[in-house]
Amino acid sequence: MKRILIIGSEGFIGSSVARVLRETFDIQRADIVYGVEGTNYRQIDPDVPDFAQLLDVTKPEVVVNCSGAASVPLSFEDPARDFRLNTLRVHEILEAIRISLPSARFVHLSSAAVYGNPKTLPVREEASPAPVSPYGWHKFYAEQICREYAMLFNLQSISLRIFSCYGPRLRKQLFWDSYQKALKSKTPQFFGSGEEARDFIYVDDLARAIQLVIEKADFDGRAINAASGTMTTIREAVETLLRHLGDQYEANFTGQIRRGDPDRWVADISYLERLGFSPAFDVKMGLERTAEWLNASN
Repeated sequence: MKRILIIGSEGFIGSSVARVLRETFDIQRADIVYGVEGTNYRQIDPDVPDFAQLLDVTKPEVVVNCSGAASVPLSFEDPARDFRLNTLRVHEILEAIRISLPSARFVHLSSAAVYGNPKTLPVREEASPAPVSPYGWHKFYAEQICREYAMLFNLQSISLRIFSCYGPRLRKQLFWDSYQKALKSKTPQFFGSGEEARDFIYVDDLARAIQLVIEKADFDGRAINAASGTMTTIREAVETLLRHLGDQYEANFTGQIRRGDPDRWVADISYLERLGFSPAFDVKMGLERTAEWLNASN
């Protein structure tokens, strides 16, 4: 059975990837979270992580990096921290692989934020990156480092440009914020016009996509889109969630645009589809499950 090391295993995406992939692979987990039980879990020092030792102990065939910062607004407030977590840590992991376990393959979770506001839709991997936030730039730098190590050191790597991933256990971003606002008002207010659009991918679909990448993808330093391939407006998504929350709400949009927020996104997922990927959850199904979790967490 193939051994997979998930760095950032206790976070929203990492925990879902671990849950889905353990059906097929031997999963080893690592994170900065203290007090996690299980013989397959290793705690990482958040300030001075020793990735070489981690690789020596776990000896994975594939490393999936689910760690890092994931907030565009916070990347403006503290770009140095965002760079450290989203770029420097990727370099440190790759360097540890180069020295300690050069046969291991590396899956880097990047972001659609590298595209900024794409000129054409659906956005293809060949589109020129044009980030509009420190977060987007730092994810793009990390992709370049993955390419560097693939080209110069023959390390096997691939970057996944994840679009808008959502689902149970995500305690931030659009749907968590929508829920928090709905607790306080029947007429919650939101940024933008509501006509901005995203390509939402349910977290279990993302985990299955990562499994297909591990099993079938070309680990040659490339970056690929990880999304559903379907565009949904923010208004439609928010109103769908509010309906599933089980009460009467009226979403209002202020028209105010937040710095770093792109306008419209939808991905060309041809590469993933060639691997056999097809999303099992549409937005309605995914938000129904998300709403069930939100109601239960209240």
